[in-house]
Amino acid sequence: MTVLICARTGQSIALVEEIASSGEGTVWKTDRNGYLAKIYHSSHHERVKKLEVMLANPPKEPNSHLNHISFAWPQELLTDRNGSVLGFLMPEIKDAKELLDVYSPQRRKVLKLEVNWYFLYTTALNIASFIQLIHAKGYVLGDIKPQNILVNNRALPSIIDTDSFQVRHPNTGEVYRCLVGTEGFTPVELLEKDFHITDQTEVHDRFRLAVIVYLLLFGAEPFKGKWVEEGDSPAPSELIRQGFWPYAPNSLIQPGPLTIPLNIVHPEIQGCFLRCFNDGHTKPHLRPTAGEWYKALEVAIAGLAECDQITNHYYSKAYGKCYWCDRAAQLGVDIFPGVPRVKIQPTATVAPSQSKIFAADNVPELLKQKGKIITVVGRAFSTIHNIQNNHHQSFSINFDNPTSSSCKDGSFRIVISGQGLDKLAQIQGIQPEELKTWKGQFIKITGLLDICQAKKRCFTQVILEDPAQLELLTEGEAKRLLGQASNEATFQTKPIKAAPNQPPAIKAAPNQPPATAKTAQTTNNLLYQPPTTAKIVQTTNNLLFETENQEISLCRQGRVHARQRKYGAAIQCYNQALLLKPDYGIAYYYRGMAHQRVGDKLKATKDFLEAKRLGVQLPASDYLN
Repeated sequence: MTVLICARTGQSIALVEEIASSGEGTVWKTDRNGYLAKIYHSSHHERVKKLEVMLANPPKEPNSHLNHISFAWPQELLTDRNGSVLGFLMPEIKDAKELLDVYSPQRRKVLKLEVNWYFLYTTALNIASFIQLIHAKGYVLGDIKPQNILVNNRALPSIIDTDSFQVRHPNTGEVYRCLVGTEGFTPVELLEKDFHITDQTEVHDRFRLAVIVYLLLFGAEPFKGKWVEEGDSPAPSELIRQGFWPYAPNSLIQPGPLTIPLNIVHPEIQGCFLRCFNDGHTKPHLRPTAGEWYKALEVAIAGLAECDQITNHYYSKAYGKCYWCDRAAQLGVDIFPGVPRVKIQPTATVAPSQSKIFAADNVPELLKQKGKIITVVGRAFSTIHNIQNNHHQSFSINFDNPTSSSCKDGSFRIVISGQGLDKLAQIQGIQPEELKTWKGQFIKITGLLDICQAKKRCFTQVILEDPAQLELLTEGEAKRLLGQASNEATFQTKPIKAAPNQPPAIKAAPNQPPATAKTAQTTNNLLYQPPTTAKIVQTTNNLLFETENQEISLCRQGRVHARQRKYGAAIQCYNQALLLKPDYGIAYYYRGMAHQRVGDKLKATKDFLEAKRLGVQLPASDYLN
């Protein structure tokens, strides 16, 4: 086993297993958990100086708070016992796929990756964001290609092979060049140039970024299509030289039968591609910057809509309809396969906003409402799940508060049949195990009130028929609704620490890419957070929320993301809910569920334990045994 020395700390590093090899060197697993070593076949003075500049001037990791590594940046020089530099130590990027596996429909099918257009848009946005950070530090990526970008299941990208970047010494101005390039990603002005003597700029990276974005959104290279002249289509480099792509004037490449048309994306995105590949062909400075791409992608993501036919389809509202449904019907191939949505007609004849509101524990008043559609608000005191032969028979949420003076008259409950449980799971993604955690939470139900006379007591009840009837509330929202109630609210509540009127001020990060979320941007956060209902007001140096009961809205938004398997975005919503209300137990529970889905068992366990401490009744969990 080869043992090397960290030049700065003097610590020993053992090379354990070779995992990759190239003409430049080899990559090894090491005995230091979470770190790899790159060992060069030959190490020369200029390469060492380049690494020293990179070590002294690393970009700030934008996603450390998410336990994500965005750049496989050199951490230590590795030497032999004579002090000769042989390579460097870098962080290992785990649980991620190459960009090709994410954007290619064929690779996704082979690997069984559940990816949709929303995910691909978000990945493109995050790539544009971290390239903007790299450019701000004076680096040029040079060899941007799919093999050098890894993506995890939260649409968070990481870039590897960072030692190939072009590096400029911040004090002397000396340039350590990027010596490699990839066909299809090299702009026309660099074709046939000798990279050993050519200084590159971020303008050249602009072309490469546009190709990456095109691959993500369309699943194929931009300089590809139906060749309309005789003979075979030229090589990609020659098409780039001529400026031939399907949407260039007088192009000899035209859209083919499988080409996804440009007009399905937002006009801002169309404009960026036209500026890069048409205007930028002869005037490279006209290509959109990483920052301009970021803004365009942000606008486009805000303009995406869910298809009402297939669960995994998203389309641009500007286009006006679901292109993927039309394409699947015409070609018989769906590159974003999903399942048909289940449509259920609500059974209530009175809208919740029009029905009268009653407190769940004021049973005498509820007894008078038999046969009427009403809204009942209260705090759940117990749940009962009836299972026979491994099949869900029914589920009841009971509001029998023993401290209430009206308990002697009976109690109120919500009854959910086995069919109702199926509807909840299909439409809202709520399983019985999750319903059990609603004990102690505030709930609103709208429906037809019935009376059930059991052996020992009388129940007033609403049978759930439409998932839209049921809603989880915050204590504040429940009290507000009961303030409008048609009867006196008598239910008891446990003391809960009041949330502050305003969340902590969130400072706008200077000289950083635009905030992805309009409501919750933390410093340098690359993870896309879809906008919530909070209204933003700009103060001198801070962004403050102006909202009422925002934590419940954030939790609801998080649940929507989780049902769409966008767990990273869900976690961000729960994080913001907990900023607003640190003792909001249900947010800890939901965040734990999301962490569990992405495989972070440690964080899931911590959140489950905190939820339990705050009074949320948890279902049986392996992480709590």
